[in-house]
Amino acid sequence: MTATGVQKLAEGIWRLDMPPHQVRLLGSPPSAIGERSILLLREGKYESATGTLEFDIGDASALNVGTQQETIVLLSTAEVSLVRREIEKPMDGYSVSMPTGDREFLQLVHSELPDPMQRAAAQLLEGVRKRYPGELKRGLSRNFSETPDNFWYVIVQPRVEELSITVRGTVDHFSRVSKLEIKDDRGNTRFKVRGPDDVEAALELIFHARRR
Repeated sequence: MTATGVQKLAEGIWRLDMPPHQVRLLGSPPSAIGERSILLLREGKYESATGTLEFDIGDASALNVGTQQETIVLLSTAEVSLVRREIEKPMDGYSVSMPTGDREFLQLVHSELPDPMQRAAAQLLEGVRKRYPGELKRGLSRNFSETPDNFWYVIVQPRVEELSITVRGTVDHFSRVSKLEIKDDRGNTRFKVRGPDDVEAALELIFHARRR
């Protein structure tokens, strides 16, 4: 079997995408906990140049089947402390306890926006969650709406390297408190976040939005 798109985490430890149903084909795992799957290999050949990992199916055992595609693969000879550290590491640097929609938002930002905007998005979401324990819900494209009360809505815009945010309420409602340029968005109010310096002003607008 040859797995592609493999990322080396440490000596004898890799991360790859493998759907849960494929993990189950490698044996009946003793556990089904959390989002990550875990495979144990007796032997495997990793090629860093191509990002591939080759192994015989007979040399693979499924230790855990998760709910997502992310899979940790480790050789039976891998150092125990390294294995524990990689298994417990948050997905893509984001806490496994983070709501799924929030994590999807940050992962999309991480893949499509530059470093300053990644920091801005993380700071923005952290600021929101300190005051409102909801969850973002992804739409059909790069848009996310707040749940259960959609008082703010965000679109990831990779072409212009910005976040476009719409908050509930008319422009008049925000005009006295806004430190950012605001525009009408079909009866609500839209503004842009272009970097970390805009985050504080953005949070002021978000929490000035009309709530249900």
